[in-house]
Amino acid sequence: MKYIRNEATEPCYNLALEEYVLNTLTDDDYFLIWQNDKTVVIGKHQNTAEEVNSKRTEELGVKVVRRNTGGGAVYHDMGNLNFSFITDWDAEKNIDYDTFLLPVIRALSKFGVNAERQGRNDVVVDGKKISGNAQCIHNGRILHHGTLLVSSDLSVMAEVLNVQTDKIISKGIKSVRSRVANISGYAKGAFSMELLKAAMLEAFSENGSADEYILGASQTAEIGKLAKEKYETWEWNYGKSADYSYKNAKRFSNGTVELNLGIKNGVIERCRIFGDFLALASVEELENAVIGRRVDRNELRQALGAFDLNRYYGISLEDFLECF
Repeated sequence: MKYIRNEATEPCYNLALEEYVLNTLTDDDYFLIWQNDKTVVIGKHQNTAEEVNSKRTEELGVKVVRRNTGGGAVYHDMGNLNFSFITDWDAEKNIDYDTFLLPVIRALSKFGVNAERQGRNDVVVDGKKISGNAQCIHNGRILHHGTLLVSSDLSVMAEVLNVQTDKIISKGIKSVRSRVANISGYAKGAFSMELLKAAMLEAFSENGSADEYILGASQTAEIGKLAKEKYETWEWNYGKSADYSYKNAKRFSNGTVELNLGIKNGVIERCRIFGDFLALASVEELENAVIGRRVDRNELRQALGAFDLNRYYGISLEDFLECF
């Protein structure tokens, strides 16, 4: 087994690194440990709008990135540890989630943490989720990766993943929210992020040893290019979302505004505005202004900024954007 030391905390680079290793380095098993700074990572088949509170992510400086594996949305910060294991895939070898979750449980046991597998892909302590896992297969190789909540800010997690899903109807795969906890609350004796990293590397490696693989300059440049051209793009993170309908209503001093949108590939295809407001101009101008626009606060702000909303609702542009 080879181990790649990765000190980067930029989520787009880290996900690109995983993809690069999966697709390119096929001579051995590879193990990665990494961390992302303030990021929501959504599953490949999810609708971003349905999973992420975009207003709070923007306010809190939390990035939103789509990964290559299925499953639900998760929140990463520097109190969260991520691991990836890439190996050959052979259906006859009976590689399942236990192959990867049992080493995690062994590593945690070194710190007196009584963890156990729950369901197909979770690790829990005292009935609370501390690790979620997902997999994908590509060209005879399997990528398994997972999270470990060590000392994550669970209050921020609750805010950025708190979405009123009754406003959205889509075919995207929806996350199942679980009770979560930090491993630090259960660890006994000496415990730190660095000690856990060492325990994880030992648990996954044969005989407790692994050869470090150091990426060359051309490889890191290729990974950076993949990060920029794929993982940093709106098209990947939002445009890949399932088609969906969105409905929202807000009460203002001048009346109620109700918004109905039809969205495809992250772009508004249909917009209808209703309400009991006393508009002095036709709302069709506003409806037409947002059709063809991305569901992006800055782009919608630009589209609607030329209108005097006092003629419609007697509210500010920022108030109107809250309806979206």
